[in-house]
Amino acid sequence: MTQKHDVKKSARHGGSWHKQMMDVITEYFENQGFEVISEPFLSKGRADLGIYKHGHMDLFVEVGTTSAYKLWWNLQMLMNSKILLVPDEKRAIEFTCRDDQGDILRSPQEKGQI
Repeated sequence: MTQKHDVKKSARHGGSWHKQMMDVITEYFENQGFEVISEPFLSKGRADLGIYKHGHMDLFVEVGTTSAYKLWWNLQMLMNSKILLVPDEKRAIEFTCRDDQGDILRSPQEKGQI
């Protein structure tokens, strides 16, 4: 999809690169029936995109770079959500926030204490 949007590899991530990457991600999720919101509020700051669909965990997307502190804080405070970092055209890093029991290491299939 990055080729379709004319996103070129770049060592320098500027405003146009950021916007193009957000357009690619938005199109990808909207084509799958997700609602995409620009710059939703998080516990600390805002994400670039919020991705929502009934029956799925909320997904918050950060394109390019983000603060390690902001990431750490939101991983601790958000529940039943995922944070997706997209540092460049070829990589994505997904983090799962705590569930409603406060656990982050237990898989959804497992029950009880860690």
